[in-house]
Amino acid sequence: MAETDNKIPTPADYAAKIVNQTNRHVFLTGKAGTGKTTFLRSIIHKTHKKTIVVAPTGIAAINAGGVTIHSQFQLPFGPFVPSRAFQVNSILQFRVNNPDSLFKDFQMNGKKRQLLKAVELLIIDEVSMLRADLLDAISTVMKFVRRNQQSFGGVQVLFIGDLLQLPPVVKDEEWQLLRNYYKSIYFFDAQVLLENKPIYVELDKIYRQSDKTFINLLNNFRNNEVEQDDMELLNKHYKPNFMPAEGENYITLTTHNTKADAINKKALDDLHVKSHYFHALITGEFNEYAYPVEKYMEMKVGAQIMFIKNDPNAEKKFFNGKLAKIEKVIDNSIFVKFDDSPELLQVQLYEWKNIKYELNAATNEIEEKEMGSFKQFPIKLAWAITVHKSQGLTFEKAILDINAAFAPGQVYVALSRLKSLDGLVLTAPAVRLNTSQDETILDYGNTKKRQGDLDSLISEETVSFAKDYLLKAFNFNALQTEIGDHLATYNKSESQSAKQRYLPWAAQIRLDFESLRENAEKFLRQVYQILTAKEEGYFEILLKRVDAATRYFSPMLKAFSTQIINKQLEIKADNKVKIYLGELSELESGFFRQLENINRGLILVKSIVNETEFDKNSVLEGFDKTNRLCEIEALQQKLDEKKAIEGPKKNTKEISLDMHRMGMTFEQIATERNLSIGTIEGHFAHYVSTGEIDILAVLPEEKLKTILEMAEKQNQPLFNALKEILGDEYSYSDLRYAYNYKKYMEEKVAQK
Repeated sequence: MAETDNKIPTPADYAAKIVNQTNRHVFLTGKAGTGKTTFLRSIIHKTHKKTIVVAPTGIAAINAGGVTIHSQFQLPFGPFVPSRAFQVNSILQFRVNNPDSLFKDFQMNGKKRQLLKAVELLIIDEVSMLRADLLDAISTVMKFVRRNQQSFGGVQVLFIGDLLQLPPVVKDEEWQLLRNYYKSIYFFDAQVLLENKPIYVELDKIYRQSDKTFINLLNNFRNNEVEQDDMELLNKHYKPNFMPAEGENYITLTTHNTKADAINKKALDDLHVKSHYFHALITGEFNEYAYPVEKYMEMKVGAQIMFIKNDPNAEKKFFNGKLAKIEKVIDNSIFVKFDDSPELLQVQLYEWKNIKYELNAATNEIEEKEMGSFKQFPIKLAWAITVHKSQGLTFEKAILDINAAFAPGQVYVALSRLKSLDGLVLTAPAVRLNTSQDETILDYGNTKKRQGDLDSLISEETVSFAKDYLLKAFNFNALQTEIGDHLATYNKSESQSAKQRYLPWAAQIRLDFESLRENAEKFLRQVYQILTAKEEGYFEILLKRVDAATRYFSPMLKAFSTQIINKQLEIKADNKVKIYLGELSELESGFFRQLENINRGLILVKSIVNETEFDKNSVLEGFDKTNRLCEIEALQQKLDEKKAIEGPKKNTKEISLDMHRMGMTFEQIATERNLSIGTIEGHFAHYVSTGEIDILAVLPEEKLKTILEMAEKQNQPLFNALKEILGDEYSYSDLRYAYNYKKYMEEKVAQK
């Protein structure tokens, strides 16, 4: 599409167009400091596609504002072999899954399935850590849930990350197995991408560094083109036994957590002043292994700290990685001073959120639901930090503890944290041996697209995307199937089911819709002919036809929705059809989704003809959901009024608790309430976390002790990986009981 303001498009502009105007997978990369995180936040807010964000680890997911890969797709830990021929019952010493065994114990609730069926764009952040086998497992789940055998079940994937930063983790014994199926363990060698390779787009404007000499040095390290002159330039900053002067705010980058922790602890202990402790405020669900900073933070006046978030305020007084010194602590307030400013800054608490995604049936939009939060000062002790944990940070001055323990490529990662060479100090001379990059990554980097290639590619793919989108938008077959499935549920006599009296009404809906579906099929044939013939000005012709079709089908689809909503209002007073009301809501949502799809199709064709952006704003302007929201809210208000008349109902967990106090067992409660054992166990786990149910009433002391000791020993969260270690003798409910008990006891200690 043409740029109306004659601005030269940037790689970020191209990437956004590929996301919004095509269905091709994209790999967005770039050197440190080129704005990958900025692009991620921008595309989330601007894309018209229903989007979820995932990342390989808990901390990466929290920082990206998304969820972990394993939790979103309910994947087990351990290698995934993308072949049904592989026998999972082999004598291997670790768990392995294939496409069949993956679904042996697969239990995904209806809401999460509906969410994955609605997703149009999957964003995977920090993709350097993503293993090829894990990506194949994601695609396998998406195909299964969406009943679509295209890659990722037909969902577009945006990969974001720098392959020269944190690499995937694979054990030697795992790679001995996986090497039979993968060229490398990097995501781009996943089998799902062999026939559908992502478009490689690299951000090239560096925002962190401005010194051309330093930028050239970093590029040479990155591209395995280090010359003797580069090493000599770097080693000018070798300063053995360097000790920074008071107030110089250097941070040491080292290779191991233990060394960084030891440096920080010694420096803090050397400050012979009072310690101040700050406890994080944690609400709801927040995995302890995803805490962005310490839960119990010890600080002292004089301590060197580092901000781990950018300043959210307009003043932008600090950034992620900026160093400062604590000048004073008053009550529960921390005041810091930067070496480039005489002013004191009061550090404000920051809130990290643990979210999950849900599909809003009323708007057909994917929404974030807050499951928990972690509120603490966004700082940490910063005399030292590991190279791995420095990813994404920016430093003015740093001491690089370079030694033989540095893995290939880590020199580049460490150097790229700095703004310039002026702030660099090396504790040992840099040697070329430790600067080499993985040739597999460098070879993959040669597949990136040039600007001219991207222009023509986007032009072609936009037409293909429009064709696929229109053929889907005006295909009413799936909705016809939904109606048929709904009609099939009227399968009892009226004495057994009160909803049977509405069978004639439902049958008439199917009959009326059938004629509408037939007209849609006729229109689809016209669309296909226009897009196949590609006569001169064919998109203008297509726009006229799509506009006319939208004006024809929209009011009819809207009439079906209104009819169903009116039926819900009509029967709201009938206590015997509560479940039926929910079924009608699902049916009505299907008509709305179809209505939304054809209107978005019209907006897409308009954007192509008028050479305007097809993004979230254009969709919001072209398809107003205000009236629908008013209708749904009015319906909900009527239903709420009915509930108010009936009187308040006790929380379902409270009912289970009352029955437990009466001496009833899990099985008895489940049978009495017509609920699953798992649901009742979930109720009990909640009350273990509040102390209202004694842990030993639901979990034997020996099991509790074993779970907690193993969690501590393995440094593992209480779910997933720990379940595999403990085996089938321990259920997920056992682990949840233990986790909630541990959380309850920690909160009791914190309150003292």
